Amino acid sequence: MAIKIDPPLAKSLGLHLVVIILLVWGADFTSKPEVVNVTLESEGEAQAPVEAVAIDSEALQQRVAQMQREKSDAKAAEEKRIRDLERRAQQAEKNRADEEVRLQQVAAQKRQADAEAKASQAAAADAKKLQLQEAEKAKQAEQARIKKEQERKKAEDAAKAAEQKRKQEQEALEKERAERARKAADAKRQAEQERLMQEQLAKEASARSAARSRQAATEVDRYKALISNTINQNLYKDESMRNKSCSVNIKLATTGFVTSVNVLGGDRVVCDATVRAVNRIGSLPMSPDPDVYKELKDITLRVEPEF
Repeated sequence: MAIKIDPPLAKSLGLHLVVIILLVWGADFTSKPEVVNVTLESEGEAQAPVEAVAIDSEALQQRVAQMQREKSDAKAAEEKRIRDLERRAQQAEKNRADEEVRLQQVAAQKRQADAEAKASQAAAADAKKLQLQEAEKAKQAEQARIKKEQERKKAEDAAKAAEQKRKQEQEALEKERAERARKAADAKRQAEQERLMQEQLAKEASARSAARSRQAATEVDRYKALISNTINQNLYKDESMRNKSCSVNIKLATTGFVTSVNVLGGDRVVCDATVRAVNRIGSLPMSPDPDVYKELKDITLRVEPEF
C-alpha cells in the first residue's frame, strides 16, 4: 500500500536531503535546479511515487549562506573567547609581576626599617653609654670636691691647733717671766736691783714688742697663704686657665666672712671662676689676733690656678 506525503512535508524532506548531499559532496550551486523524486513504500506493496518537489537554487544558496554565517559567527565568537582568555592570562601575568614588584618593595622597605631600627638602637646604646660616662665623671668630680673640702677643713684645724699652741706657749712664757720678775723683786729689794730689774723688764718688753711685730708679720703671710690655698682648692679649673691669673680685692669680717670681692684685672675666665669660688666658700681663714686682722681685713691677692 502506497503512502502519500503532503506536498509541504515532502518539500521539507527534499530540501534537507539536498542540503546534506551538497554539504557532503560540495555541489555546484550555479547549476540548474534538479528534481528529486522521493518514493515511500510499505512492505509487500508496489512503490508509489511522491509528488516531485523542485528545489530553488537561490533559496538553497540563502540557506547555505545562513549556515556559513552561523559558522563564521561561531568561529568569531570562539576567537573572541580565545582572545579574552589570552587577555585575562596577560592581565594575570601583569598582576603577578606587579605583585612581585610590590613584594620586593615591601621587602626593601622592611630591610630599610630594620636597618633604621638597628641604627636607632645603636644610637640609644651610645647615648646610654655617654650618659653613664657623664654620671661617672660627675661622681668623680663630687668625690674630688669632698676630698678638697676635707683637706681645707684639715688645714683649718691644723691652723687652729697651731694658734692654740702658740697661745699656750705665750702664756707659759709670760708666766715664767712674771715668776722671774717676782723672784727678782723679792730677792733684790735694793734700789739698784730694782733699777736693774726695771731696765731688764724694759728690754724684755721691747724684745716682746719686736717679736710680736715679727710674729704678726709671719701670721699675716701664713693666713694669706691659707686664704690663697682655700680659694685655689675651690676653683673649678680647666686647661684654658693654665698659666693664667687674676688679681682680686677681698674684704673680710673678723670671723673671715667675705663681705665683698672685686676683680682688679687678669684673665676673664680665671677671674669669673675666682669670684664664684670666693662666694661659694663664704668664709675664709682668719686669725683671731687683732693685729693680724688689721692686715687681712682688706686683702689683695693674685690667684693663679694650680693643676
